[in-house]
This record gives sequence, C-alpha cells and structure tokens, in this order.
Amino acid sequence: MKLADLNLLPDHEQERLLHESKGPELSFPAEATIVQVFRERAGASPDVRAVVFNDSSLTYRELDDWSDRLAGELIASYGTAPGQLVALCLDRGIEMTVAIIAVWKAGAAYVPIDPETPDERVRYMFDDTAAPVVLCSDVHKGRIERIATDAAILAVDGPQGRAVREGAAAVPTMADAHAGSLAYVIYTSGTTGRPKGVMIENRSVINHVAVISDLYGFAGKPGQEVMLQALNYAFDGGVVPMVLALLTGNTLLHVPDQVWLEGERFTEYLRANGATHMNGTPTFYKHLALGEVPSLKRMVVGGEALDDACFREMTRVNKVPVFNEYGPTEATISTTSHAVRQYDLAIGRPQSNSSVLILDEALRIIPVGAVGEIFLGGPGLARGYLNLPEATAEKFVPNPFQSEAEKADIAGGPDGRNARLYRTGDLARRRSDGALEYVGRNDSQIKVRGFRVELAEIEATLNEHPGVTQSAVLPAESGRHRGPVAEVTALVGYYVAEAPVDAEGIRRHLTLELPSYMVPTQLVHVDALPMTVNGKLDVKALHALQPDLDSDGVAPRTELEGKMQEIIAGIIGLGPGSVGIEDDLFGLGLNSILVIQLISALNDELGINLAVPSLFMYPTIAELTETPEFSTARVEAR
Repeated sequence: MKLADLNLLPDHEQERLLHESKGPELSFPAEATIVQVFRERAGASPDVRAVVFNDSSLTYRELDDWSDRLAGELIASYGTAPGQLVALCLDRGIEMTVAIIAVWKAGAAYVPIDPETPDERVRYMFDDTAAPVVLCSDVHKGRIERIATDAAILAVDGPQGRAVREGAAAVPTMADAHAGSLAYVIYTSGTTGRPKGVMIENRSVINHVAVISDLYGFAGKPGQEVMLQALNYAFDGGVVPMVLALLTGNTLLHVPDQVWLEGERFTEYLRANGATHMNGTPTFYKHLALGEVPSLKRMVVGGEALDDACFREMTRVNKVPVFNEYGPTEATISTTSHAVRQYDLAIGRPQSNSSVLILDEALRIIPVGAVGEIFLGGPGLARGYLNLPEATAEKFVPNPFQSEAEKADIAGGPDGRNARLYRTGDLARRRSDGALEYVGRNDSQIKVRGFRVELAEIEATLNEHPGVTQSAVLPAESGRHRGPVAEVTALVGYYVAEAPVDAEGIRRHLTLELPSYMVPTQLVHVDALPMTVNGKLDVKALHALQPDLDSDGVAPRTELEGKMQEIIAGIIGLGPGSVGIEDDLFGLGLNSILVIQLISALNDELGINLAVPSLFMYPTIAELTETPEFSTARVEAR
C-alpha cells in the first residue's frame, strides 16, 4: 500500500467533519415549478409592485397578465414547447423581466445573451442551443437577424411586442413543465476555447429562493423588500434578485444603464425607490461611492474574493449587515454564507440543504487547517453542461459520502438524493471554528470584474490568429493583491510568432470572439514561451518579459498630461509609456467599472470635479485636458 493511499483521519473525526460539511435541512416545495410559485405570489399580492425601472412599474397582476400574453404568443405563433431553449438578447428593464417569466410560463428555459457579446460568440451560442426563437430589444433586432438566421425573432418592445401586450385577453398557460425542467442555461468561460452552457433546473432555483429568504429573514413576508437588479443578467449574479423578489412577493428594482456609475445619482435612485437588498461583486461595491440609503437592510457580496478595501467601502456609510456568499454557477448561485463583522478570509459555512466538502485528490476528507479542493452537493447542483457529456462527467462526480437514507430517497432521481458532487477547482481550508477560508484556484481560472474567465479560452482564440503559433495569457502584474487573490483588471497576452504582429489586428481578431473583459490590454511578442525544468510554463519568467510598451501615440506635452498619463496607466494596468495623449482610453482597456475608479483618482489627485459623462464624450487625455473641469487642475511637483 502506498503512503498516499492511507486515510490519516480516524473514523470519528471523519464523521465529525462530514457532519460539519452539511448545512441544516430546510423543507422547500421540491416538486413545484417556478411558475407555480410565481402565480401563488401574484394571486396573493396582486397590487404589490413587482418590478420597477426608472419611472415605470408593474404590479404583480400586470406582470402576470403581460407575461401570460407573451407566453401565449410564444406557444401559438412560434410553437414554443416544454424543454425548448429560448434565447434572450435584452437591455435592462421591465421587458427583460416579462420575457423571462413568459419563457417559464411556456414551459421553456431561457438563455441570456449580453447585447455586448461579440457576434461570433453569439453565433456559437445559437448553434449550441439550437434556440428556435429569440426575444430581444427592438434596438438589437437587426443584428440578431443577421446572426440567428434560422431563428424566429420577436422584439418585446417593438411593434409586434406591443401588439401582443395590447391584444386579446390573456389566457393563463398550462405548459407541461415540472420541477426537473430546465429554468435557464448560462454560458461561462470554457477551457476548450468555447464557452460552455450550465443547465439549471426549476427545482434548484426553488431551493435557492427558500434557503436565502429563510437565511435573511424575509420568507413569508411579501411586500417588505425592494431588491436591486444591478448585475448583468447574463451571469448568475443577475438571476439572484429577480427570483428572490418575484418568488417571495417582493419588488425587483432595475437600475438604468450608467446610473450606477454616478454615486450621487445612484444613491438617490435607491432612496427614491426604498431599496432594501443589494447583491453585487466586490468590484461593483468598491467603486460605487454609495451614499446613505436609509431603507437598506443588508448588502450581499459574492462572485469574487472579498477583500479589505471592499468591506471598508461597503460599511463606510451604510452600517447594515454584510454577508459574503460563495458559490459557482454550477451550484445555483451560492452554497455558503458568512456574516462579515470585520474583514477576514472566511466564506462561511454551508447554507441549508448544501454540502461543502474539502477533499484531497483521492476524494478523502482532509484534516482541519489542511488545504484541499471544494466539492459541492445538494439540490442546487446543475444538470450539467449543455451538449458536453465528457465535461459533465469530469466535473460532476458520484458522491462517495452519500448516506443509505439519501440513496433510498429516489424522489429526485434514480440514484437518490445528494448522489453527485461538483468539483469546483477552488481551494480552501476548514478553520477550527468550522468556517471555510478560500485560498485560490488549482487551475488557470480567474475572475475579471466578477466574470469567470478561463485563460485557456483566451489562449485558444489567440492561437487561431494566422500569425500566432503559440500563446499564454496572464493577469497583469499590476493587479492589486488584497486578500487571497489579485483584483484582476487587466490581462497580458504573450504570443510566439516569426515576427511581431500588428497588435490592433490581434485585438480585432479577439474581439470577434471574446467579450471585452477577456481581451488582453497588452500583447507581448516573444520568441518562445519560457518553461520550468519540469516542463511547465514559467510564469515568473513571462512576467519578467513584460515590457513597458511605448504607445505609438503622442507623448505628454505638459506636466498635467504627464500626471494624467501616470494615473490612467495605473488604473488600467499598463506602463505609463503605453498611454499616448491621443489614445482612446476605452481601446486601451478602460471599462465601466474602472471609470468610477479613474474619476475618483483624477478628482482626488488633481483637485477637480470631473463627471462620468465627460470620460465617455472625451475619451483621450488631449481632449479631457481641454474641458472646463481641468482649468483648475493642480499638479504637485514630482
């Protein structure tokens, strides 16, 4: 017997740790569908505001009626049937909510597509899902028609969509869906160079709503919460407020685009609408400049590792409870929770109905304090990956700790309850007090602005460029290291080619396939990728090769332009020489998250009062310095 095969834990200690790995059992309507629960809430609270956007709102009665009409149209005119996938390409607003409820009422599942997703990536998603119909915003209809040539397209806010809303009286649909039917398919970054669709069932969503509403104390209390919908609906953080609000009889509050970029305006919007519940990533909270919102009851953070700077910003003005949640898309949003009273690295303990195990490579429970991989179990687990049986089998494995009672409970499937575990790739340790601490990853997956990114997918796309033979992509070394992982705001792509390739040509190639947050802000030509003695990529050597690239643009002419170059380069994650005064800052990697950070830095260091819209109207250093705000700028001698 090999030493590695020995189980070093005594049986009683393994049993204790196995017990600690499971959250409390909480009953929930495991055989109900999302639509059944929604109809109950709508019937019980017909006049409660269901959804709000700007100056518009719908009551539960109005949302129920409009979504019935749209569901009827999907069934009658497009043949939408239970089990089908319906693609969505929608801007933020009430129509987004109506469309999602309508898809569920038709018995189908929705596939959210961010309107900013590149055409080729959207085309791949249509091919992968074979979605026969697309619900979109009217402004995107022409583009979707060019991409989804085999799908029927209905603009929810266009002439046809308005006719559906104003047409014949709605007849409630009775689609043949069940608790095991798919609710949504969300695409995440994949190691093969293509995104993969995570399939989540109705039962998993119902479980999550029951667990979270019980955890935060609003179960059975309709009409008392206003839940902020601020995150992108194309990743699972955007699912949270919608299902929490609409399946508990509370109000969903959409934030208009760009409003959250302006601290005072955003704060006033929350005050005016009585927001009580916020859910966001650390990147989102850190740059909000949120003022006091008296109605706020709690703030929930997840999607990235919580760091000290984020916790300080969250509690700077609003002294409300802060909860750190952990969980990947494959486990339906979250599986652990931690009430944060002072900053630490804990991601908490298992939520109700979840099991969170720390195992070694042989799937054995490891001692307290040892680092192992997080494996998740419970009714929140996804069905798997769409059209990827091998990837599903690799990541969703049989649970060696399934009890005899769980095996006998076949209500949820032939293998019994809690029959599978999802291997996350996340590393953690269990503390002596039972809480879990996140340590990092065992692979190349990172988080960029809250989005899960597989560096292998970027590398695969970079390798498809005709001039590139090999590549590696790493977070820029300027990532701010706070807590267990870096705050990744910029990526660097290293590529092997016979001669340097035009950087803009490579970026154009990448933007055809990848969303903006996955496109490297710097591209470095190397003769060969450095390797360690055991044949692995030498990351330290690659970082050493990262030059302070000089921009092809114009160098600073004044002290003010020089100072701005320094500030902007630091925010974006570039060397100062990479930012010319006539370079488009958004082309260099500036994004909506970093805009807030940059505005704050410029105002603080230059003593000015620059507003967010100015950066979008004048996106170069040369243009910005000509605006009135910079007439009073002060530059301290260096």
